[in-house]
Formats: sequence, structure tokens, C-alpha cells
Amino acid sequence: MGMIGALSVAGCLYPPQAQPPPDEQQQVVIPLPYDLAWDAVNGVITENSFHVQAQDMTNGIIEAAGPRFTLHDADCGRIKSVAGSYTAEPEPDSSSVYNFLVRPRGPEATIVEVRATFNSSVKVPLHPATDVDCVSHGIQESNLLREVLVQAKQTHRPVFAKPSGATQQAASASVPASAPAPRRTSIDKPGAPPNLSSSTHGFSLMDHSGLPNLPAPPQQ
Repeated sequence: MGMIGALSVAGCLYPPQAQPPPDEQQQVVIPLPYDLAWDAVNGVITENSFHVQAQDMTNGIIEAAGPRFTLHDADCGRIKSVAGSYTAEPEPDSSSVYNFLVRPRGPEATIVEVRATFNSSVKVPLHPATDVDCVSHGIQESNLLREVLVQAKQTHRPVFAKPSGATQQAASASVPASAPAPRRTSIDKPGAPPNLSSSTHGFSLMDHSGLPNLPAPPQQ
């Protein structure tokens, strides 16, 4: 009993007194369809160098681990000891996890919600370290939602530009011109008699100069 009493006098931990932030401080509506809103949220996560631990686009959930938090971000309680009462400080091994909830609100709008969970071990004099779920002040959630709004203004679907007139003209010039169709003559027409005027010009059957001397037929 004496040892327990001494430990009680040495120090004790009081739980956090801060109230969780209201819903309006943890959510925002952005004028983007669901798929583009999902891209905007992922862009903010990347810019903050968060480590994505899990994501499910079907249900609109992204869980990302952030850096070490401070007293500015959350309340981890108070420590009372013989030296007085003071605010519990998050330890270097503290953790922050952000849950992003992305839900469609009609075809052209999306609700983005951020819920932060802060956890740290707290050292009380003459006591073993105690694991504490610290209560968020809502500051980091508000900052992230502002970044989502900025990112949403920069998120658009890709636009494919139509080729200009000069580009189309250059493309046409690069295609070789087709050869002209051969000129048809009477010899090419079906059923037309061949044109012998040009092929037999200068030739006569009465001209024997080009024929061999044949023997005369026998006399009867």
C-alpha cells in the first residue's frame, strides 16, 4: 500500500479534455465527379509524402500514415506529479493516420472527408509509459481539406487538341500523288475491232521483198 501511495503521489495521467472537431471541420464538397475527386485526393496525399496503407476506390476509402504530430495537432492529456501539472507531450514514436472518405454527391460533385487518429506513448514519472489515443484539434484536417480544394481546381480531364489546318496540309503533302490512269484506245475497248492503221503502217502483202522464194506449184 505504501508503494502504491508513493506512485500515486509521484504522478498520474489525466485523459484528454479536448472535444473532437465538428463534422463541418472535417469535410468539404468539391465540384468534381467522383473519379476526378479521387485523383485530387491522391494528389494531396502524394504532395504531403503520406504513406498509403490501404485504399479502396469502390468504397471511397484511403488510409494514409502521416508524420509525427505535435501538441498543436492533438491533446494527449495532462500529467500531474509532485512537480505540478503539465501537458503530456507526444513521444518521438507517435503516429498519425488520416482516413480519407470520398463519396459522390450527384454526377458533378463529391464529398471529401478527413478523419485523423493520433496516438502516442506518454511517460509519467515513476510509471511505465502509457499508450494514449490523443484527441485531434481538427487543424490538420482543415489544412488537408483546403489543399484538396486547391487541387480540385487544377484537376481536369485530358483535352485532345484537333490538328490545325497547317498540320493537315503538311500531312496531305507527304502522301505521294497517284499516277494518272492510262489512256484507253479503241483496242482496249471490249468488242471493238483492233486499230490496224498504226500497227500495219508501211506493210503490204504485195510487197514480196521481205518474203522467201517459194517453189512453184507442180504443173498438172
